Amino acid sequence: MYPLGYVMRVIKAGEHLDDSQRVINLLYQIPTQPNPKCIDAATSLTNFACDEATDVAAAGVEDIRHQLTISIDPSGCKDVDDALTLSQLSTGGFRVGIHIADVGRFVTQGDVIDSDARRRMMSFYPATDTVYHMLPDRLSEDLCSLLQGKDRNVLSVYLETDDQLKITGTNICSAVCRSLIRNDRQMIYEEAQQIIDEASYQRLPWKEGIVKTMVVYLHQIAQRLRIARLREARFCFSEPDDPFSLVRCHEAHQLIEEFMIQTNFTVAQFLVARFPESVPVRRQKSPEEDEINRWCCDNKAMAEVSLYFQQYDVLSSFFQRHMQDDESDKPTMISFLQSTIDNMKAAVESRDLRKAVSLIARESQHPLQLLAINSWFQIQVDPMCKFVDLQLFIRYFSIHAML
Repeated sequence: MYPLGYVMRVIKAGEHLDDSQRVINLLYQIPTQPNPKCIDAATSLTNFACDEATDVAAAGVEDIRHQLTISIDPSGCKDVDDALTLSQLSTGGFRVGIHIADVGRFVTQGDVIDSDARRRMMSFYPATDTVYHMLPDRLSEDLCSLLQGKDRNVLSVYLETDDQLKITGTNICSAVCRSLIRNDRQMIYEEAQQIIDEASYQRLPWKEGIVKTMVVYLHQIAQRLRIARLREARFCFSEPDDPFSLVRCHEAHQLIEEFMIQTNFTVAQFLVARFPESVPVRRQKSPEEDEINRWCCDNKAMAEVSLYFQQYDVLSSFFQRHMQDDESDKPTMISFLQSTIDNMKAAVESRDLRKAVSLIARESQHPLQLLAINSWFQIQVDPMCKFVDLQLFIRYFSIHAML
């Protein structure tokens, strides 16, 4: 018997990144070619113009172009899809606005652009410089992109804090609305990180309309969001949410990530409250009890010295229930890679405290802890999408757990 198939294309072995990316695109059937009909349809679109305040109100849009608005993205980013505002409340707390590009202003359900976007499902950012957008470039990089100095339609999600910068309860009914913004400062992560580093963790006096002050306050609010989120973390299937990453501009990335996670959660609540029988959300069960007990027996010593597991209240209490205090099982020493030791010496000599802490605390730098974490993730249960009661709605663990 011969297989019923034929050779469609022969791909020669390559030595460059582009060659490998081409194979990946074919393997996963990534739609890399633009749709001419979509391009023609997008070319005919014009920006939604509002010259007067009455025009904005008539369109059912809140005009907040007077508020200082910033975006933080990678260098060279053209498809700016989110922006932030911050204003102080009379209570002494703050109102954070997370504004997402309103594609619905230009795309109609069932039209050629919508149909093509449903086929593509998402934008694809490969290892190479080329980006394959879900929408035509005319929308992704122009009409829907929140470019500096341009008036843009957005969907806005609002969060409120107390005077200690902790997020308070959000009114789900009024948390999401349509707005008109003007991006005053299109920043890159390096700029935001420099501001965060210079301010350290000082509490600057609030001044309206100052970019530096705004970034510092947004950073401090995001860090409080992060601490609260990780303390409530349930079991996780995705990669570790590493607080000791060596990635450059780590806090600047966290700033955006935390507000995006909170926005996802708020929008999910908003949709479930209105369409409880129509909106599935992603949920994840705990691992099987036998798997957990087996993991505890195999990795007890490493779990007790792991900063990764100790940072989560839920996991910490869980291990306390499953592990008896047996001093004999505690490791007498922790293995370090020689490369890690060399890098730690260099970090100390250069007085790079951030890098030194990362090298000591990051689990991937220590072989035995890394094995324990890898085996932990292997026993996690695959998440599933299901309909839920709003009263039972819980937070997700990481940014990988999308709606």
